[in-house]
Amino acid sequence: MKQFSSRISWLNFIICLGCASTSVHENTILPIHPTKAAVDGPHVFYKNNSVVVKAIVRDNQQLVLQKKTYPTSKNLILTCNVPDSDETFSFGIIDSILPPNTITPNLPEKTLVISDIEGNFEAFKRLLLGAGVINNNFSWTFEKGHLVLLGDYLDRGTQVTECLWLAYKLEQEARAVGGEVHFILGNHELLNLAGQAQYVHEKYLKNARAYSEPYENWYSQHTELGRWLRSKNAIEKIGDLLFCHGGISPELVQSGLSLDRINQIAQKYYGKIPSSPDNPERALIFDTMKGPFWYRDMARQKTSQSAVDEALTTYDANHLIIGHTLCKEVQLLYNQKVICVDVFHEENLRMNLLETLLIEDGKFYKINSNGVKTILHPICQP
Repeated sequence: MKQFSSRISWLNFIICLGCASTSVHENTILPIHPTKAAVDGPHVFYKNNSVVVKAIVRDNQQLVLQKKTYPTSKNLILTCNVPDSDETFSFGIIDSILPPNTITPNLPEKTLVISDIEGNFEAFKRLLLGAGVINNNFSWTFEKGHLVLLGDYLDRGTQVTECLWLAYKLEQEARAVGGEVHFILGNHELLNLAGQAQYVHEKYLKNARAYSEPYENWYSQHTELGRWLRSKNAIEKIGDLLFCHGGISPELVQSGLSLDRINQIAQKYYGKIPSSPDNPERALIFDTMKGPFWYRDMARQKTSQSAVDEALTTYDANHLIIGHTLCKEVQLLYNQKVICVDVFHEENLRMNLLETLLIEDGKFYKINSNGVKTILHPICQP
């Protein structure tokens, strides 16, 4: 949907369809300054039995802070501006957020896996377009295919909000036609849910002051994105494929925790990660060296083949797909049993060399942003 250039279209970025009553709408002109606030939003906060939606938009040469208050989120439609573009995408607020399944029994005909986007909306968009997951209107076109987003969509970049809302939108559209979006959390989602901002781009810290909303509250349980993210899993299995952000350590395997139990504990403690967790299972899941959000030894090829085999046998899987640790390209390791998909999106975007993992008819491919796919071959291990 093209964004009109008139002032009215910019200021009415939120459309309420069928709401019980008219919203309260406030605009504040922000001073233009290159080190101050920047375009962002919308952000949805739940306060005092009301829904408060805030965004910063540009109106000609002015930045405008918008605030709308609604009595309910029912039938509320929001619109997000695409960075550096005149395009937008719109989406409704989910009525009831439920935890996703840990296990999806059957592998679909097509599954696209993208990891560690870190607020790079342009790379995210191009990969989705290249694989036919979306069209130019940002609508789901992958039919009954599955999209696996393997964590770390937050931090470092400047279009985090847009990436999250697009995933949120596509999740609803996919389910409506028999497809699925699996958003599996990474360590940077954990940090943000806990209000830890050490990797957050300075844009968001400055915007937090403009919004009068401390950044540590942006993904709390009292926000829509916070509620949505807190419902997500740490680990999932689709068919015979196991997915998690970091990897599966021998310690996690030896703990005897089932996949469902890992997710139950993780979801219970999102945003509540003390320095000394009160039970060993919780400590292991959130451990920054051995937990599934953080473990790097598989991607660094420091785990033994026998440990990889044991992990897959324990969880009745044939392959493990992970992100978190940067590789020059999508890699097939450990006798074709582990696939690493965290690549240099920012650098690859500049060189027009974006790539990610496509699983089609049970075969593994690298697919680039032009839709060209090549069979994935194992690399030689040291």
